[in-house]
Amino acid sequence: MRIKYEVSAGGLVLRWNGSSLEALLIGRGEPRVWSLPKGHVEAKETHEQAALREVREETGCWAEILSKLSDISYWFYLNRTKHKKSVHFYLMRYLSGDTANHDHEVDLGLDWLQREGAGTFETEEIVAVSQAMGDSSA
Repeated sequence: MRIKYEVSAGGLVLRWNGSSLEALLIGRGEPRVWSLPKGHVEAKETHEQAALREVREETGCWAEILSKLSDISYWFYLNRTKHKKSVHFYLMRYLSGDTANHDHEVDLGLDWLQREGAGTFETEEIVAVSQAMGDSSA
């Protein structure tokens, strides 16, 4: 069986809205399946460059990388070919842009998901993200 290896990169884009953090997610299909923006790493492109480019293309927003998040790998089948995909994710801070300006090559729903308070997150995680995002009140 033929196996195709793929590498993608993307990011978790966050911004402050008052005292709440918002995360930029993309939605595909009906019912909506929400995910982080990501896409293929092009030739001579670093994982970081690809992650920033894919976020910009898929969301219409500019961001900066704050830190590396976990990588994921998974298998899937497409057209009788087995694929192994590795995805490199980064924590990003929103800089500018408008989700109305996203690339329309695929049907996307874009939304800022607001998370108020610590919820199910551990306090240390909220403090770390808040500090990375430049909030000294956490």
